[in-house]
Amino acid sequence: MHHQNRLSTLPLSALRAFDAAARNGSFKAAAVELAVTPAAISHQVKTLEGRLGANLFERLNRSLRLTPAGARLAAITADSFGRLEQGLRNLESAGLLAGPSTLSISAAPSFAARWLVPRLHRFQTAHPNIDLRLQAGDPLVDLANGGDVDVALRYGSGAYGNDVTAERLWSQGTIIAVCAPSLAQSGELREPADILQHTLLRTAIPAIQQQPGREPVDVADWAAWLHAAGVAGAGDAHAVKHGPLFGTSQLALESALAGRGLALAPRILVVDDLAAGRLMTPFPAAIADPYAYWLAYATSRAEEPRIRAFIHWIRDEARATEGA
Repeated sequence: MHHQNRLSTLPLSALRAFDAAARNGSFKAAAVELAVTPAAISHQVKTLEGRLGANLFERLNRSLRLTPAGARLAAITADSFGRLEQGLRNLESAGLLAGPSTLSISAAPSFAARWLVPRLHRFQTAHPNIDLRLQAGDPLVDLANGGDVDVALRYGSGAYGNDVTAERLWSQGTIIAVCAPSLAQSGELREPADILQHTLLRTAIPAIQQQPGREPVDVADWAAWLHAAGVAGAGDAHAVKHGPLFGTSQLALESALAGRGLALAPRILVVDDLAAGRLMTPFPAAIADPYAYWLAYATSRAEEPRIRAFIHWIRDEARATEGA
């Protein structure tokens, strides 16, 4: 019974001091590592030796040498503290410990710039202990198998794998035409057909993951918008097919903000610009968005505190802009 209870009588601080001294070969170096004084390390080691009834070091003039008992105990403490440290790191990286932790988010570039970043400070204020890492990009990320990304925000079909939960952030969205106020108020856009006399900024179709048997999704473009606006036979117009083609909606919208033409964009992307008067909709015509914005995360990780906190936060933010 005495041996079974011995661990409960040994101070953890003394074991830690011994481990540091054994690895560093001196009380002074151990003191630097643990941010205490050499005298404190010496005192802790003496306490441990007294509890164990054995000398752990031979104290030489300028160095320490482990005794046979000390060498065997040093191997045990190095293994035990090493495994404990690794276990704590694993729990922290999984978001299962309180205190600072990192949440890595991968977001579609246009969505990150125009909707997420202007709101992200509210998440940081509500969760100051979560260290955010935001990557803006469209490449596929491995959410289900312990990759570097915890949460992904994507514009697409929602087909992101069986082990991934994909939540649609908004119901069916719409795509609208926008331009700078200087163009909208110039008197040059009296009816929808007038846009054919101006530069029509185009955006490349986002990559979409097609599943076997899945029907192709129609492409929303200027021809579709003109048809919705009641302009017949405009699909082959030069402006429709030869406007500048941008890799992201963000780039097309920056060009529109600079007064370089009109852009098509999901309404949710420009909700802040419209409210602030930076962009205007010259005509009310809109078309259904063939894609949607999705929040994606590994189903098995949905209850991790940092991921759960972000899920709840972005759901609330999305609800606040629903129908905007």
